[in-house]
Amino acid sequence: MKTKLFIAGFVVLVCAVLTKALWLTPILTYTPKNDDEKAIARLFVEYITARNNRDVERFMSTLHNDCRYMVTRDLIVGKEELHGMLPGLWMQNDDDTVAFGKCMAWECWNENNYKTGMLVNPKFRIEKHQAYAQFKFHSGLFLDENFFHLVKEKEGWHIKDFRRPVY
Repeated sequence: MKTKLFIAGFVVLVCAVLTKALWLTPILTYTPKNDDEKAIARLFVEYITARNNRDVERFMSTLHNDCRYMVTRDLIVGKEELHGMLPGLWMQNDDDTVAFGKCMAWECWNENNYKTGMLVNPKFRIEKHQAYAQFKFHSGLFLDENFFHLVKEKEGWHIKDFRRPVY
């Protein structure tokens, strides 16, 4: 009886994971509804490409000069401070010799601790020269909610604020 329950539970879990994976809309395949969404989608393609390639300068170009960026739930930094932190943060996260215990901390369950990922299931709310975007960051089996506030200036859209939910 216990074996049957275990197998049934395992099958339900596998089906749930596969169903979730099939319902993801990556930003790369998203069809924008208007010109602003198109420009914002291009910005986020640039953002996630730069992040995945560990290209600090390209990543910084997606951020507004007055950006506030949530690194961990207890650390929100400006663009200049983030610029200095990213190379070391990414190098540390790419270090495969770090103990598994690090991944049990809250900070592991966000995009900073995955080598690559994609933004999926975009939702946009655009109001004149500002916009709000919500994505899930998808890496492997993990999905992490991400919230962005964007502003539009002469040179285009930039990320002004980035947050994750704090549990």
